[in-house]
Amino acid sequence: MEIKFFKPKNEVLQKYIEGYYFLTNSKSDLPLEYYTFPNNYSIISIIENSEVIYSESKVIVKEKKGTPLNSDLICHYKKPIKLSYEGNINEITFYFKPLGLNAFLEKSLCHYTNDFFSNFIPFDDYKEIFSSILKENDLDKKTELIENYWLSKLKDFQHPFLNQMIIDLKDTQRDYSISDLAKKHNTTRQNLTKHFESNLCKSPSDFKKIQRFREALKSQINSQTKNNLTSLSYDMLFYDQSHLIKDFKSLTGLTPKKFFKNISSQENGEVNWLFV
Repeated sequence: MEIKFFKPKNEVLQKYIEGYYFLTNSKSDLPLEYYTFPNNYSIISIIENSEVIYSESKVIVKEKKGTPLNSDLICHYKKPIKLSYEGNINEITFYFKPLGLNAFLEKSLCHYTNDFFSNFIPFDDYKEIFSSILKENDLDKKTELIENYWLSKLKDFQHPFLNQMIIDLKDTQRDYSISDLAKKHNTTRQNLTKHFESNLCKSPSDFKKIQRFREALKSQINSQTKNNLTSLSYDMLFYDQSHLIKDFKSLTGLTPKKFFKNISSQENGEVNWLFV
């Protein structure tokens, strides 16, 4: 298995896309299995010549020649997902920042989702373009084609309070409650929740929980000296250590100690999986 991760070169796209990676697996490789964990990105995975089998919290990808392009949107999972790859696999996966994907779509994000994994074909030329991109072997050309395509679809996205509210929820110096945020942005909790579910496909409380988990993970990965759980709880604005443990077990199925011991970071911490 090989992963190559890229940040957008274009400054405009950097506002909306965190990054994207190319994953390749060959028949000579052992079957690949790993767990991925909730985050607040909207994730698009595109693959061709592969059969994709879905079950509860598990996805199996098997090489199958002649299978049409498969594109999935994942933006509202709250439990670990186990992925399994067999055979020759060629995949592109995008990480869109919170609200980022909305800037390219005709309708709000919730119109493109239904199940755990949602079939995502948003434009008439989408399949044709990404089929050709998947066949391109030159990485520089491949990234150029990708960025030009997303730029051609850019519509931008304006919202009266969601952009600033997400900045507030990412603030590790202040622990805003959902009621605090509603008051700060002159709206109600009910209206706030409605807009989160429409444009982010998750509730404000789920967003906050996942963001705090991701910040804790990033802190441990980037720290030269790993924090103990008490310090980590304090730094990431958990109520206490038991709160941190409860959230980690909810989102990963593991205690923080076991999770950090087994997690594998790819591409300088941009991709974090637990291999089976």
